[in-house]
Amino acid sequence: MTKHLIIGTAGHVDHGKTALINTLTGIDCDTHKEEKERGITINLGFAHLELESEISLGIVDVPGHKDFIKTMVAGAYGIDFVLLVVAADSGIMPQTREHFNIMRMLGVSKGLVALTKADIVDEEILELAKLEIMEFLEGSPMEDASIVAVSSVTGEGIDELKKEISRVAAEIPEKSHHENFRLYIDRIFNVKGQGIVITGSALGGSVIAGQSIFLLPGNHDKLRIKSIQRHGKKVEKVTAGDRAALNLSGLKYDDFERGMLLSDKLLEETLMVDALVELFDLQVRLNLWSHVIFHTGTFSTKVRIHLLTTDSLSGNEKAVVQIHLEKPAILLNNDKFIIRNSSNDLTLGGGTILDTQPLHHRRRTDLLKQKMQLLADAMINKANRIQLIILELEKSGKPFQMLEIGEKISLTAEEIENAVVENPDKIYIRETTNGKYLVSESYQNKIRNGILEELKTFHAQNNLMERGLDARELKGKFAIKSIAETDILNQILQTLLEDGKIRIVGKTFALKNHEVKPDKKMQEQLDWIDYVANKNGLQRLTRTELEKKATNEGFQKSRIKMLLQFLAQKNVLYFNGEDILHASPVAKARIALLKALAGKPKGINEKEFRILLDAPKKTIQVLIDIFVNEGVIQKETYYLHITEKGKGLL
Repeated sequence: MTKHLIIGTAGHVDHGKTALINTLTGIDCDTHKEEKERGITINLGFAHLELESEISLGIVDVPGHKDFIKTMVAGAYGIDFVLLVVAADSGIMPQTREHFNIMRMLGVSKGLVALTKADIVDEEILELAKLEIMEFLEGSPMEDASIVAVSSVTGEGIDELKKEISRVAAEIPEKSHHENFRLYIDRIFNVKGQGIVITGSALGGSVIAGQSIFLLPGNHDKLRIKSIQRHGKKVEKVTAGDRAALNLSGLKYDDFERGMLLSDKLLEETLMVDALVELFDLQVRLNLWSHVIFHTGTFSTKVRIHLLTTDSLSGNEKAVVQIHLEKPAILLNNDKFIIRNSSNDLTLGGGTILDTQPLHHRRRTDLLKQKMQLLADAMINKANRIQLIILELEKSGKPFQMLEIGEKISLTAEEIENAVVENPDKIYIRETTNGKYLVSESYQNKIRNGILEELKTFHAQNNLMERGLDARELKGKFAIKSIAETDILNQILQTLLEDGKIRIVGKTFALKNHEVKPDKKMQEQLDWIDYVANKNGLQRLTRTELEKKATNEGFQKSRIKMLLQFLAQKNVLYFNGEDILHASPVAKARIALLKALAGKPKGINEKEFRILLDAPKKTIQVLIDIFVNEGVIQKETYYLHITEKGKGLL
């Protein structure tokens, strides 16, 4: 199976990059009139090379002039390895250093060196040039890179260079085809009879002809891929690592702005990111807030950088920052970027995107600094994936499906599951009706401890009530709305029941050790209500009437209902939410009614019952409800009848 990779050139202007590619491939990358007239590369050039080892190599030729660094960054983004070009008669020059630093900052760690113009210098100069390059690369990821002396005029070293390119390419893994497809558009043009065609380098995933695709950022309709070309030939599919041309339907030239990309799914745009920034070894300094130009792919914008983990940043130093972008961008975690000064004439450094949807860090607390450093370490150190997952879960403050969180932190479901399995004490996997969810230890503890605290507070405020809070009330306390979070809440409640921390009271949950026990003052209030209700006999006493009397006695109005409910639970009185009857006169009324019914086989009606007790009509209705619910009488139309249970009380 053919491997698809992209190699990019880097080096100072007029060191022979374009001529070398022409000699390697037979393709002239300088296609514009101005490039021919000035003898320098201005725009990105593209070529390809089919290697014997079944490697299809796309080649990006970048401009070396300092005025076109923005174009150079656009071309360098997404390449797999670099061909650093140094002229033997000039050696290391300013843009050699700048290009190399940019490549390093963009994550390009593999490559080789072409020492060009070998035909115009003697052996001694050639050896000195090689020594200078070796010294320049020392301590970098490319310190062991091959250095091949070549001449684009005589063909010297070209075959050896091809072999070295093949060797390095064989060592480089392909980009993931499982990620979503992204392609920064570096050229767009109208082809007569075909319509709009765009070109770019595929950063991940794959697409096929006929597939729908999105132009981002912006609210554009879906586009359709009419046809695909790779290296000038029509193909049905383009994959990560390919240079490709896509003929699109649905795209108008005016819809396009430089910096846009194509994606096979809608991606959320952002105006703020957390990132790890590193400055080059220059005499520059970033203060707490700095204005710079941000470059990634073909996208660039002015930004404000807020240092989070330090008060200032100098050359060769790193810091976690929050970047505020002037215009929306489509970015993913782990994306690389370059920053230049606000005049856009000096490359300052670059970095890695850590979080594309961060919280706004207004205050630089010690806890924030600690979390930001953990995030940076976890993102850069792939072995610490579990910390990355934990930080994302804690940031959102809620559980996530495995696939959902994978998209947020650029990890596959397999990578996430492996990390969780290896660290079962830090993250829990909860099976819900919506599938598997990841729950952080802090979320689990927040809900678990929160339930216990809410019940403790409820009992303190309602210490005469046996009941606690039901599941619906607890959902409201924690602002739980989703089905999955409800399932997780129920699972945590079940665990608390099994652990003996809570118990079920009716349809509610109460603390296991909760006891209904009135204090001295409350007992005095209970005794007062007991006395007033008993004294009132069968005359109607409503909650409203009692509240008026009670507040005059210094009662808190908000606690009266609880006191009444407690006395009702203790069978001291009957309370239906409004009407209050003491148990003592009710007991007398019950016996009087049952005796009367025992001598009346046909029963008595409600009016006769009222005359029997000499009580208000409303009181009689309340008593009938009490006795029917107790099962000692039955009501048939207008008549009351004694039951077997009622006879047993006589």
